[in-house]
Order: sequence, then structure tokens, then C-alpha cells
Amino acid sequence: MLSVTAMGQTQSIRDSLEVKYKQGDSNVDLEFGNNRKEIEDFISRLEVALNDSTLHLVSFRVDGYASPEGTSTNNEKLAESRARRLAEYIASKSAMRVEDMDIYGHGVDWLGLDSLASRSAVPYKDEVLNVLRNTPEWIYDDEGRVVDGKKRRLGMLRSGRSYNYLNENVFAQLRRTSIVVSYVMEEVPDTISVVPAMGMDEAIVDIVAEESEVASVVTDVNDETEAVTEIVEVAAASEEFRPVLAVKTNLLYWAGIMPDFNRYAFVPNLELELFFGGRWSLAATGNYISRNYGGDDFFAISTWSLEPRYWFGSEGRYRWFYAGAYGQAGSYDVQNDDMTLYGATGTLYGAGLSLGVAIPFTERLGLEVGVRGGYRWSRVKDYSYEPPYYYLDQLGVANHWGVTGIKASVYYRFGKQK
Repeated sequence: MLSVTAMGQTQSIRDSLEVKYKQGDSNVDLEFGNNRKEIEDFISRLEVALNDSTLHLVSFRVDGYASPEGTSTNNEKLAESRARRLAEYIASKSAMRVEDMDIYGHGVDWLGLDSLASRSAVPYKDEVLNVLRNTPEWIYDDEGRVVDGKKRRLGMLRSGRSYNYLNENVFAQLRRTSIVVSYVMEEVPDTISVVPAMGMDEAIVDIVAEESEVASVVTDVNDETEAVTEIVEVAAASEEFRPVLAVKTNLLYWAGIMPDFNRYAFVPNLELELFFGGRWSLAATGNYISRNYGGDDFFAISTWSLEPRYWFGSEGRYRWFYAGAYGQAGSYDVQNDDMTLYGATGTLYGAGLSLGVAIPFTERLGLEVGVRGGYRWSRVKDYSYEPPYYYLDQLGVANHWGVTGIKASVYYRFGKQK
């Protein structure tokens, strides 16, 4: 592909080539894919350019890449070998010299994988892109040893479903070497004829001319204006805001802090509270997350609860302290390295009492801090994981007395003045 940009009397010309490879191979295979035609067309254009006295070579860059399979060391060597061998092949078929080329081996093409994955139908695309964009290629412990990394997390994501899709549909496009050549042509005539002279089938010609015309826009403005000033004095009676409905979200759960005060994946949550009777309210809460958040760790929870409350503050204002009683139901799925077994899943039911305080910032906006305590019954299925299957180890029931909920929620209230 040739692109030409003309500015004034100077023209910048850029040509490119991309060669594909079989997995683990670094030889220039003319019979693989469309390599033969791409390479032969590129060499033809290169020879014309090198024999054109009006063209000056600026740069000849060769970049080799690999797909994620295999070890990092082998992929780096493979990418470098691909770039080196293609450079040597081009030099053997043209007047271009290897020593005049800039040759680079980049190992795994993570940026290319990000771009291709974002345009693919890979399962759990958002989670895949999160790993590709936010996980370092290598993660080290305090002693400098590699303990995790981008490739491992991508492979573990959703039991390998996303990785398998990428392996079958995307990785082949990463096994490549690209060449980009830049030239400069000086003293170009007004009519550009370089494209037919070089015999290019495809060319993009963008001519940038720095010419502009300024059109003046005249707007007739009436010199005479009319001003009307009204002075209104209002004696407003003091009005109190009475809430009717509040919308809340628990910041602790968004931070991944659960009632056992351990940190897991963030949990999206929403609470609605209806106020009535001057001192009573009814709160409905929902929490839901299903997320693999690195390595063998997986956390999922879905809980729903209703909680009637009694408020002790001034009647109708619903500020400061409250007490309530709640009922809760839900399900969970937890897998991590800290458990005796590989993980547990099941359903849960609970009931108990709650205490909290609503701290107003304004009449509508504020912070609610609270705690729940009571009884929780859950049916437990303990399992172990031996890829690619999960094995049920035991069934049981777990009973828990203690703290069952914590909150630090931002709220916004809807209501009326009274």
C-alpha cells in the first residue's frame, strides 16, 4: 500500500508490507496465505523507488511480532527471527541493504491483540479487554519473582473460554512482520504523476493546501435597547423538606468490602427507600456480581432484602438514627486459593436487626452508615477444580450468627417542601 502526501513543493511517500506466518515458524513462506503476491508487489515498488533520483529514502523499518502461545523467551526470539529473515529476503531480491534497515522484534503483539479483540465476537469481551489493558505482562512478588501476568489471567478467564476463542480466531493474525518505508520527493510539479510512474495499483493521495478565505459576516444591531427593571421583595416563610423516596448505593460494596471485612471484587448494588407515616420507612436492596478477578479467584453473589425501619429523629425529616428488621435471600459462588478446598457455592437466607445513622449534607444529599446483625442459613456445595472440570466434594449446611451487613451509602432523596 502506497500513500502520498503533498505539502507545498515537498512530497512524503510511504509504502508498507505485512507478511504472515505459521505458528512457531519464522521462515518467509511464499505459499502461505497471500504472502507471495504481497512480497512481489512490494519488491517491484521498492525497486522503482530506489531507482528514482527524485526520491530520497528516509527510513526502512521492519517489525516482527508473535502470538501469545509458548514461552515469552521463545516468542521474543521468534519475533526477532521473523523480522531478521524477512529483511534478509528483501535485501536478496532488491538493491536494499540489511544494514540500512531498522529491525525490531517485539515478542507478543499485545497491542494488536487488544485492537483485534475489541472488534471480534470474543466471549466476555469487556473482561478480556480489561485484562489486556490493565494487567501488566508480568507481576512480581517482593523478592522479584514472577507470580502472575497478563497471559495467565487471560488464560484463566472464564475457565479458558475467551482464550480458546482468541486462539482459534485471532492469534493467527498476530504472527506477522510489517515493513514501513518512508521517502521524500522534492520539487514536485503541480500535477502529481508519481503514482502511475511507480506503477501502484493502490494509492492514497492527500494534498494539503494552506489556503483560506475569510468571509465577513455583518450583523445589524439595533443601537437602541429597552431595559425593564423590576424589584420584587419576597418575604418567604421557612419551609421544611419532607422526603418521599431515596435512592442509594453502598460504597463499601463497590470497593469490594464484604460483611466479613475481607476484600473481594466490587459488587454493584442499589437501594430504594420509601418514607411514610412520619417515622417509618421501607428499604429494598439488591446486590449482584459475577466476576473472575484474576488467577484462580472467582466471586459471585446475588442477594435481595426488605427492611422496615423506625426513625428516632424529628418527625417527617428522617434524619440521624434509625432501627430496623430485615429479611434476606440470595445465592453465592466463591473460588480462591485461600480456601481449604477450591471453592463453594450455594443459596442463603437470613434475618435480623439493623442500626444506622443518616448524615445529611444537604436536604436531599447525604451519607448513611449502618450495620446488620442476625442469623444466616446457607446451603453449601464444596467443590474442587481440575481443568477443565469442577468436582463436587461435599454437601452441607452452614449457620452463622453475627454481622451480616455493613454499609456506607451515598443517598439522594426525592420529596416536597412542607
